[in-house]
Amino acid sequence: MVEETANVEQSKKAAKKEAAKAAKAAKKAEHKAASGKDENQNAQETSSEDVSAGKYGPFGMIQSREKLEERKFVKVIDLTNYVKGNETVWVRGRVHTSRAKGKQCFLILRQHCSTVQCLLSVNEQISKQMVKFAGNISKESIIDINAKVVPVPTKIESCTEQSLELSILEIYLI
Repeated sequence: MVEETANVEQSKKAAKKEAAKAAKAAKKAEHKAASGKDENQNAQETSSEDVSAGKYGPFGMIQSREKLEERKFVKVIDLTNYVKGNETVWVRGRVHTSRAKGKQCFLILRQHCSTVQCLLSVNEQISKQMVKFAGNISKESIIDINAKVVPVPTKIESCTEQSLELSILEIYLI
């Protein structure tokens, strides 16, 4: 009789273990199905047509074999001269900091001791892939940007150019 109660207790324990395993497997399958949907959504986003193709990426080596388009680079110190004209300028500098969140990316571009805030946000001409690329550029990387000089309503305390920011149209990693 003692053996029978021991077998009953063991089978109760085994049944509990099996139930726990089944519940764990069900949760795992549910989680896998949910993450599978996220992967499909990410695949659709990356496979969708990139409206910013050709406006960002690594530039490659600059060699003297081929003639490049003329780019007149503007110094960060001289950007205040271009605020009223609403024109685009080319600026080359180092990435001081970058912060990407959602559909926007803020870069602080540095030339010597001068810094300026650059903004990149998703719109009709700028894709999410371009914003993601800009957010992944490491500090101290040299970049070329084509941007529109935009006055800001409040001072930007973290930069030397406090009255303006650059709205990025193109960004290339040198």
